[in-house]
Amino acid sequence: MLPAALRFALLASLCWAATAWGQPEGRTAPTRPEGNGAPVPARPASLPGIRLGPVEYVAMQDVATLVRMKTAWQEKERRLTLFDAGTRAEFEAGSREVSLNGLRLFLGMPALLHNGTFYVSQIDFERMLLAQLRPALLAAPPPRPRVIAIDPGHGGTDNGMENKKLGLKEKILTLDVALRLQRLLVARGFKVVLTRTEDRQLAPDKPTDFQRRDEIANRAGSDLLVSIHFNSLYPDTKTTGTESYVFTRQFQRSDRAWGALEKDDTEREAAPVNRYDAWSALLRENLQREVLGSLKTVDRGQKTMHSLVLKGLACPGVLVESVFLSNDAEANRAAAEAGRQQIAEAIARGISAYADTVAALQPKPPAATVPSSSHP
Repeated sequence: MLPAALRFALLASLCWAATAWGQPEGRTAPTRPEGNGAPVPARPASLPGIRLGPVEYVAMQDVATLVRMKTAWQEKERRLTLFDAGTRAEFEAGSREVSLNGLRLFLGMPALLHNGTFYVSQIDFERMLLAQLRPALLAAPPPRPRVIAIDPGHGGTDNGMENKKLGLKEKILTLDVALRLQRLLVARGFKVVLTRTEDRQLAPDKPTDFQRRDEIANRAGSDLLVSIHFNSLYPDTKTTGTESYVFTRQFQRSDRAWGALEKDDTEREAAPVNRYDAWSALLRENLQREVLGSLKTVDRGQKTMHSLVLKGLACPGVLVESVFLSNDAEANRAAAEAGRQQIAEAIARGISAYADTVAALQPKPPAATVPSSSHP
């Protein structure tokens, strides 16, 4: 298997070669199918695109113009920075990894340098980057969240990840964090629904005797869902850190599928939750920032997965993996009440920050007018 950097370079070369072999190169309109009737966000009319092989890209200079930011090369023809007074996003040609305001973020496709112009994929820009750079440019913001769905991962016969040395089971820890988070959110004025409140089984694939987590959230009219999990890489006991996931965007592969020996898991049909890709990305950023800032853990990045917990949601959704149970030091933090309270408080702050951002994007009501009076 080729090293990751070489695979990305090869991918870029294939895209360029596809253009040279007769693919039309130039400014084009998007032609992606919508799938399942789910609306695909429209690209702003002022932002042109270019098709390189099977993928449509947007030029970083066009992105900068639209979001009113500047660009600067850190390494000529390799690393490009998009920035203004309050935002800094660093991109590298041939890489999916972006540093956005100090947080690691993974694109669905590597950034490309073609004929001296730096590009990111149109899907990454529309459904993720724009929300995190300039959410005010997104069409039709959702209302300020009122109903929050909290999903304690696993339960019942599904223990989730375990640290047998310390006697820890993920299903017990996630429920405890969820109940703590519920109290915090209620105190902040939110209505909260939990997908489970006890140690019982919930199924993602809807067998007749179990409930689906996304259906519980949807029936409650939830405005967002946060699924709480703890990570593990046994037999690797050294890896540590925090990562957060949204459902993989339509026409892109998940982060796992970019790994060595993994198959392409791209889905051609849109999932219900893909309607909220941009808002899920914004929620994910707020959660990742707060959990990292509170726990001081290693930033393993903002990623995507084909999670059945998220797939059927009628609202934005994020899955948070706060620490690794396979690492004893981090597992001990999760085992301590203070550690679980710390995680719950960080998630609560992330949800509140997202809610405040969405509230600020709501259309302003028209100013009241006083009818003029007439005198005889």
